[in-house]
Amino acid sequence: MPMASRSARRQPYALTTPALIVIGVLFVFPSVYNVVLAFQKLSPYDAPGDAEWVGFDNFKAIFSDPQIGSATLNTAFWLTALTVAIRLVLGLALALLLQSRVLQRWHLRGLCRTLVLVPWMLPPVVAVACWKSIFDANTGVLNQFLVSTHLVSKGVPFLAQTSTAWWSVIAIIVWRELPFVVVVMMAGLQSIPKEQYEAAAIDSAGRWKSFLHITLPNMRPVIVVVVLMTVIQTFNNFVYVWLSTGGGPGTYTQVLATQLYSAAFVANDLGQGAAIGIVMTATMAVFALVYLRVTSDREGRSA
Repeated sequence: MPMASRSARRQPYALTTPALIVIGVLFVFPSVYNVVLAFQKLSPYDAPGDAEWVGFDNFKAIFSDPQIGSATLNTAFWLTALTVAIRLVLGLALALLLQSRVLQRWHLRGLCRTLVLVPWMLPPVVAVACWKSIFDANTGVLNQFLVSTHLVSKGVPFLAQTSTAWWSVIAIIVWRELPFVVVVMMAGLQSIPKEQYEAAAIDSAGRWKSFLHITLPNMRPVIVVVVLMTVIQTFNNFVYVWLSTGGGPGTYTQVLATQLYSAAFVANDLGQGAAIGIVMTATMAVFALVYLRVTSDREGRSA
């Protein structure tokens, strides 16, 4: 019996040890090394032993670099705040439309829900490649339509001029990432008790009043979670900006993720790239803590 009980106590550790080793190798060690690297000066072509300890110089450099300030503003406003706000509004509107009785009456609800999910099925790299083809100044479908309808005299380089570059990137992000918001919003709408709408109908409340006093209050916790999740997902995104504009024209659409890549692998300064990564991680940690607090409060209230 003592041997059996000792073996039973060791079993959980034996089962979890392989997973802990994998986590340590793939996550903990790189994270710790990244922190150490942020205080060093090292090129991708140097051996790790050749690193020069520079203390907080990398952090001083990035906080005094005006390009970092511009990239931070682009990341916070254009990449994150604007795309999250647009996805939130369109996502709620589409979710309400997909829940409408009109689509149910015409037996189109299932088809429309499937079509909404199509962009989400495409990998981000494929989505960007498709939109770059659409936005092409010479052969793009959008420019061919604009020229043929005489709305413009010649093709517009949407991704290569400052007046349209960010709006084009935003269009790509919203198109690809909107289905996630729609799905979550639909789940939230379906959880609202129908009795509340029935009571509002008895009181002769119109659709707008029902939306303001029933839908929005019930959807507020869902909206908060969606905002926090999409902010965390978008803030450190690299793919959309790098593959569509490369941070251009010039550095007009440079964000922190592309700035990190440029510092580490174009300017060959891994230490400065690591310092930018730590700043981004610290910022996202704040949103992650808020998200955990909000979700834990919801679970506590539901319990």
